[in-house]
Amino acid sequence: MSAVAEQYAVALFSLAREQDETERVDDAFTRFVEAFDTQARRFFLDPRVAKKEKKRVLGELSLHPLLQDFLFVLVDNRRFANVEDILAEYRRLKAEENQEMHVVVRSRRPLQKSRIKALKEEFASRYNRRVTIENQIDEEILGGLRFEYDGKVVDNTINKAFKQLKGRLTH
Repeated sequence: MSAVAEQYAVALFSLAREQDETERVDDAFTRFVEAFDTQARRFFLDPRVAKKEKKRVLGELSLHPLLQDFLFVLVDNRRFANVEDILAEYRRLKAEENQEMHVVVRSRRPLQKSRIKALKEEFASRYNRRVTIENQIDEEILGGLRFEYDGKVVDNTINKAFKQLKGRLTH
């Protein structure tokens, strides 16, 4: 995450919080970024396209007013390339304020509901936050679990153990 993305996200989040609009801005920003395809990316990042034209297109999108103004600032400051990172940082700030934690658990096979519930309770107890668990299937994993949360990775997979063993044996 770049310092630029963090600064812009903090500014947007602060304004949204002042207006009690953090959820609505998050929803609108998410929809905007999800629709930000290759063609739109080329258009907004092309220095040959006038800022006025970029703003005209944004103005036609019926965006949340705060988000629209924010995107205008990104256009003016030539920071549109950071839009996905800004959204990610905005979400992190929102989750932090709401004491929420999203944990991605990678496993070879889908985890049972009881295992997901136990992991959720364990993380909630350890970090004193509301926790959501997202189980992603990764058939490359031989066994064990890999956790990703708050920018951290905890790899408790057999793959990692094999890699460490291989490293020790080859040195």
